[in-house]
Amino acid sequence: MAASGDVYRLGYRWLIKGPIDVVFDLLSHAKDYPTWWQPCFKSAESDDEVAIGARSHLRVRAQLPYELTWDITLVELDRPNVIVVDTDLRLSGRFPMHGPIRYTLTEGPNGVEVVNDQVIIAERRLPRPLRTVLQRAFAYNHAWAFRIGGRGLQRAVDRIVAAQAAGTPAA
Repeated sequence: MAASGDVYRLGYRWLIKGPIDVVFDLLSHAKDYPTWWQPCFKSAESDDEVAIGARSHLRVRAQLPYELTWDITLVELDRPNVIVVDTDLRLSGRFPMHGPIRYTLTEGPNGVEVVNDQVIIAERRLPRPLRTVLQRAFAYNHAWAFRIGGRGLQRAVDRIVAAQAAGTPAA
């Protein structure tokens, strides 16, 4: 689909302490997002297998008064460094948007750097003043959600690593 509407570019960077494989597994299983990315992810339904073509349906709450519904399809998977999904989403059930989301993971001496890049294209253009307001709202909400997500991801990694060290299943 050609870019007919406004384009919103969003991104975030996390530094997660733990093994890159654990971080990759948590990020590649969208159905588990509600277990660690609280309270942002309200629900997630997903194919069981993580493979190219796998689909997920996600409901995400925002700090601002809107909800996002996401239908995502896994289009690139390069373990343990890259996850790319195509998205179709709706803002408050009405405003359709689409675009790619890319996670790039790099292991370094201080942990795993996770870079999130998103290009979200609205299916129709808004008047310039509304575009500016919406871009700021998206950026604000994205930063809020990713601050929470980074903390939740670190806790999930810590639980898994501790369970592995103890020889018990992660809760």
